[in-house]
Amino acid sequence: MNSKTPKTNQRKARALTIRLGNTARDLRESLGLSQRQVADALGITPVHLCNVDKNRAAPSQALIDKYRELWGIDLYVLAWCRHGDVQHLPQGIRNAAAALADEWREQLAELGERTEG
Repeated sequence: MNSKTPKTNQRKARALTIRLGNTARDLRESLGLSQRQVADALGITPVHLCNVDKNRAAPSQALIDKYRELWGIDLYVLAWCRHGDVQHLPQGIRNAAAALADEWREQLAELGERTEG
């Protein structure tokens, strides 16, 4: 018998949802690029990118692949590194996951510096 209420389960489900749009927007902003610039680079309309940025539309696998191709960033890994909670992982992998998150933050900062210069 599950003692959790439906509201508790819904909150947990939302907490576990990876919002790739937030991550895509954060990446774009950290690179100092406009929606138009990123949409053109990705080969999509600015309206579609706006919908992705605001989590109104999920990016397709092809779009996720294009992010990786253009900027060397995996949106799923970046989303976890930016928004994930190491304390919810099994003890045996917490240190490795924290190190991975730190490395991604550094890589993103370096990428932002290269695009500004």
